[in-house]
Amino acid sequence: MSAPALDATAREAIAWMVLLQSGEASGDERHAFSAWLQRDARHRAAWQHLNGPVAQLFGPLHQQLPGRAQPMADAMADAMADAKARVHKRRRVLKGALALAGLGAGTASVLQRFEPLQTRLADLRTRTGERRRFALADGSSLLLDARSAADVRFTSSRREVQLRLGALIADVQPDRARPFCVASAQGEVRPVDHRARTRFLLRQQQHACLVMALDGALQIAPRNGASLQLPAGAAVWLTAQGTAPAAEQAASAAAWEGGRVAAYDRPLGEVVEALRAYRTGFVRISPAAAALKVYGSYSLDDTDAALASIAETLPVAVHVHSAGWLVRIELA
Repeated sequence: MSAPALDATAREAIAWMVLLQSGEASGDERHAFSAWLQRDARHRAAWQHLNGPVAQLFGPLHQQLPGRAQPMADAMADAMADAKARVHKRRRVLKGALALAGLGAGTASVLQRFEPLQTRLADLRTRTGERRRFALADGSSLLLDARSAADVRFTSSRREVQLRLGALIADVQPDRARPFCVASAQGEVRPVDHRARTRFLLRQQQHACLVMALDGALQIAPRNGASLQLPAGAAVWLTAQGTAPAAEQAASAAAWEGGRVAAYDRPLGEVVEALRAYRTGFVRISPAAAALKVYGSYSLDDTDAALASIAETLPVAVHVHSAGWLVRIELA
């Protein structure tokens, strides 16, 4: 009899354990692990089980288990070996990146320029510089921004998407029998009218999620706060405790769908943050330069042109090093 396959939740728990024990998890990855634990009771149960007596299944001890337990032990050992191989590969890539760029950056900063572990485990994901539209089984679609990741869980009674990282635009087809929901770390968003096509955007930040109703109204349910309806064309910040107005974001929130980052009286730091998802390497900006207010639209698909435009129109100096691997922006 072949070894039984571990479910996705168990494999994720094993991968998180290996990464966290390696000492190479970045700050963002530790935050993502906390969000992963909070997202689903099944995640917490798998993590608790993994860190209990079942952990003894790993390593040489699993060879001594009774026959009935052997197949599952083999499957868990294989999953752990696979997770260790990923961490080892990250180490090699990290060393190569540091040698190539000659940077004095910390390990966590370097790792952020490569695909985070949690995106590798996601159902849908995009790389640096990639936007991609995914067709769903019900005829709906998800457009993921660069360096984004999401999971999809469709059942006979519910259509659920979990946004892990980055941003998405959901184009939802009507289905009266199965409501459509997108969950973030802070709460859930669903169309008010399941009989009509609806489009909406979510962008996951570290402590909040930006939500914008593009076509059709939305019902927003924070994890610990009161629900509210968001009319078409409006935007809010969703936190675990409630919502906050985000009217200043509404005009530019979806510009990335067309390959642009738009800013209207917004800090330059926000533009640079959007460009980072589309550029391999590092873009560093001084606090003084990041605070400058910007009016304009910049290409995400040609970050060299975007940086050149910033240098020409703002009182900043843009320094490019190591064949573009490192960019520094500071006040001129």
